[in-house]
Amino acid sequence: MVIEILEGSEKPYYLKEKGPKPSGVFKRLGRSCRQASEDEILSMLMDSKGYFYEKDISEEQELTFKYFFSICDEQKLNHQKRNLVSLGILNKNHLYTNLGLLLSDQSPIIVKVAKYDKNMNFLLKREFKGSLLKTLNDVIDIATVNNDISAKIDVNSFKRIETISYPGASLREGILNAFCHADYFIRSNIKIEFFPKELKITNPGGIYKATLEDILNGIQTYRNPGLVNILNKLGYIENFGSGIPRIINSYKESDFEPLFRPSENFFSLVLPSLNTVNDLLNDSLNDPLNDLLNDSLNKRLSDFDLLVLKSIKDNPGLNAKQLLDIVSILDKTATLNRIKNTIKRNLVDLCEFRGSRRSGGYHFKSFKN
Repeated sequence: MVIEILEGSEKPYYLKEKGPKPSGVFKRLGRSCRQASEDEILSMLMDSKGYFYEKDISEEQELTFKYFFSICDEQKLNHQKRNLVSLGILNKNHLYTNLGLLLSDQSPIIVKVAKYDKNMNFLLKREFKGSLLKTLNDVIDIATVNNDISAKIDVNSFKRIETISYPGASLREGILNAFCHADYFIRSNIKIEFFPKELKITNPGGIYKATLEDILNGIQTYRNPGLVNILNKLGYIENFGSGIPRIINSYKESDFEPLFRPSENFFSLVLPSLNTVNDLLNDSLNDPLNDLLNDSLNKRLSDFDLLVLKSIKDNPGLNAKQLLDIVSILDKTATLNRIKNTIKRNLVDLCEFRGSRRSGGYHFKSFKN
């Protein structure tokens, strides 16, 4: 016999003799049970009563909106008192809500950004506070600056190929998702952490009234509907609920995928660095020419150097004058002296002159594994 009990709508359910406190409220985890914490009991009470943090009256009423109003003016969004009520920043009694507190210059929310080296030493450690919109913009800006770009030289085309560690869409959407879906009632911080091989974005609050499978299938739930609505009106969000699909699509041409790690009280997004992926692929090639091109030379070889190098590889045995005839077709600034200087100063480890001065020419060096 199987007894199926539907989820109740008036949590928490508790032992009558103990009352709604940790000693009387239990949570089932797998095959075991544990006592619920006071915060978990409070969260159950809030959910059962349909409580929304952003709709509650702010304890702080002396609020200013200098930054928020400046963004509204840029986007031509009316911020007169009547519209602030419709946006949920003021309630019908013209008292500021918690949503108003989040958007105000006095917002207490702190967002932390860190970057580590391979030994877990801090390369960057910053905290951002103020209007949630200002914090969001500051965090996106500093994350963009720290989204490293690596340059690799393709050994076939001799062109410099730049790869950004985290696709711009995934980085921005990951940060936006953290701000949109954070549980601001929980006294914790949104964190953006750059590790050598991955980026981790964590926000307080698990997936709201859904499962990860639901979210991946396009189901939309909003812990902070008022905030999401305002971000949409201000142009931060293009399509409701498109964040996670866009993050996944930005990696569709990669062999690696983003990882979503939800828990009861937190949600983490882990983005693998595409530069780490490329490094692994290059290591597997074990090509000495590839290694030499992308070693210290990669930092100083110019596009003109690469053009001369490719001309030598494709046309072995040409002298400087003959190389000039080829290179000048693609680069009108080429001169005989410039080609000679390039070979002598920058390409000496990659090519060599063979034969007599009169009949000899430049050849690509031979490389052995």
